[in-house]
Amino acid sequence: MNHLSSTLVLCDLDHLLLGADGNLTQVVRDVLQLFVRRGGRFTVFSQRTPRAVRSILGSVRLSAPALVCGGAMAYHFSDGTRQPLCTFAGQDADLFARLPVAEGVGIALQMTDGTTRVLRMSEALERHLRQEWTPYLLANAADIKGEEVLRVLLYQDSKSVPLISLAEKAIGDRVALLGERIAPDTLVLTPKRISGREMLDTVCTMAQVGAEQVLALAGGQPMLELVQAVEHSAVAADAPAELRLAAGQVTLTDAAGGAAVEVLYRMVRAAEKSV
Repeated sequence: MNHLSSTLVLCDLDHLLLGADGNLTQVVRDVLQLFVRRGGRFTVFSQRTPRAVRSILGSVRLSAPALVCGGAMAYHFSDGTRQPLCTFAGQDADLFARLPVAEGVGIALQMTDGTTRVLRMSEALERHLRQEWTPYLLANAADIKGEEVLRVLLYQDSKSVPLISLAEKAIGDRVALLGERIAPDTLVLTPKRISGREMLDTVCTMAQVGAEQVLALAGGQPMLELVQAVEHSAVAADAPAELRLAAGQVTLTDAAGGAAVEVLYRMVRAAEKSV
């Protein structure tokens, strides 16, 4: 794995590359630019939409499709090509109108066109949009088409808001949706579970690389199945225990201390020595 051009690094944007302000730190930018200049191939995994990822990355260019919206879509920033891995196509036409309408609950939709549509604002949702650099559009549930929606995100302003029970009561048993907590105040609803293998195969097909050429670099639990699916992986020293057990290597530094920088710089030095 010393030849940079033959390896595609799929890196956890949310947990490994961002500083406290939600932006790339300067040292991360410098090392990423160095890695790419030396021939390294790099892309990211993120819970964010393509527009949010693009605003965060700025001048950093990705050399392969990114897995965005928690892996619900592979998106190639070079030409805008995209591959949704699941949508709400075929669901009840009034599903989005039946989402919970309650004080302290915000509702956002991540769309196949890369945008975020807000059906109902809340304090928690507004805070996430600001912290995650996410542009958004206000929308009416009646205007939403299921085939254009990747994920539904519900936000609760207070721990006392019974978000899961509210969602179950509002949606009813006519629709089978999967719910997953991606933050203490955020619940994601999807029509199906997307496996790590499915995510990996989609990126490999679009990038025209073999699965054996991918190095998964992770810091958070959402990348667990990707780490399990690849042959080569590295995780931060403070990653969840299950993630560390599944990884091929564990960094010396934790996520905030520069785990991604450690791995990428090590790869650059190894490539220099092999010349």
